[in-house]
Amino acid sequence: MTVIVRGAEAADAPAINAIYNPYILESVATFETEPYSDESRVRWLGALAADPRHPVFVAQAGASALAGFANAAPFDARQAYETSVKVSVFVAPNHHGKGVAGALYETLFQALQVEDVHRAYALIVSPNAASAVLHQRFGFAHVATLNAVGRKFGRFHDVMWFEKKLS
Repeated sequence: MTVIVRGAEAADAPAINAIYNPYILESVATFETEPYSDESRVRWLGALAADPRHPVFVAQAGASALAGFANAAPFDARQAYETSVKVSVFVAPNHHGKGVAGALYETLFQALQVEDVHRAYALIVSPNAASAVLHQRFGFAHVATLNAVGRKFGRFHDVMWFEKKLS
């Protein structure tokens, strides 16, 4: 299957939401608890686009709807953290295991290499072996686990922190 990765556009907001909102509502893969509206997703895209260190990419697999997306976001709003980013990748369930996440991350990290980004961090709710393996494949190291740091669906969950040196 051919995967085409390109920069996200405002028109992609509904398709990104179609991928991400089920993760919000049905899983602990994200600690967000409220689904995005299309308008809020457009604002999210615009806010990230204001800084080239925060790209968003989408993947198209064949003629179907978007298969996934990846982005870099500010690690923390405080100025001293400006060269660190949090990265994430989400893939539609019917495209898991087909190379979509890898294609997205390949493009994302190529883009970050030419920006003033020193470190990338990925926060992975434990356990998630597939995500840990993906991040290790892209040069991330597991640097910490925060125990019972988030509560969703009435349970506390651990979060593994992965770090990638970019410069």
